Amino acid sequence: MKKNKVYFIAPLIVLVAFYGYYYNFSSQYEAHQAAIAAAEKAKKEAKLEQEAKDRLAAIQGALDAQKQRKAERAAREAKEQQQKDAKENAHLEAEKADQEAQKLQRQADKLEKDVATAKDEVAKLQADIKKTQTEYDFIGEYIVKAQANQAKLGDVLSKIAQADAAIARQVALAAAEAAKK
Repeated sequence: MKKNKVYFIAPLIVLVAFYGYYYNFSSQYEAHQAAIAAAEKAKKEAKLEQEAKDRLAAIQGALDAQKQRKAERAAREAKEQQQKDAKENAHLEAEKADQEAQKLQRQADKLEKDVATAKDEVAKLQADIKKTQTEYDFIGEYIVKAQANQAKLGDVLSKIAQADAAIARQVALAAAEAAKK
C-alpha cells in the first residue's frame, strides 16, 4: 500500500501546495488586480486631469489669442480710421485752401479794378485841380485887373466930379455975370 499512499499523498501534497499557491495568488491577485486597476485609474485620471489642464491652457491661449487679434484689429481699424480722417482732413484743407486762393484771387482782381478806377479818379481829380488852378489864376488876374479898373474908375469919377464942380462954378459965375448984366 505504500504505492497507494504515494498516489494519494503526493497529489494531496501537490493539492495543498497548489491550494496554498492559489490562495496566495488569489488573495494577492485581487489586491494586485486592484492595484493595477487603481494604477490604471490613477493614470487615466492623471491623463484626464492633464487633458483638462491642456484644454484649459488651450482655451486660455485661444482667448488670449482672440483678445490679441481683437486688440490688433482695433488698433488696425483705429490706424485706418486715423489715416482715413487724415486723408479726409487733407482733402478738406486742400479744398479750403483752393477756395481761399479763389477768394483771394477774386479780391485781388477786385482790388486791381478798384486801383484802376482810383487811378482814373485821381487823374480826373488832377485834371480838375489843374482846371481849378487855371481858373483860380485867371480869377486872381481878373481881381487884380478889376481892382486896377476900379482905381482908374475912381480916378475918372473924381475927375468927372471935379469937372462937374468946375462946370457948376462956371455956370454959377456965368449966371452971376449974366445977372449982373
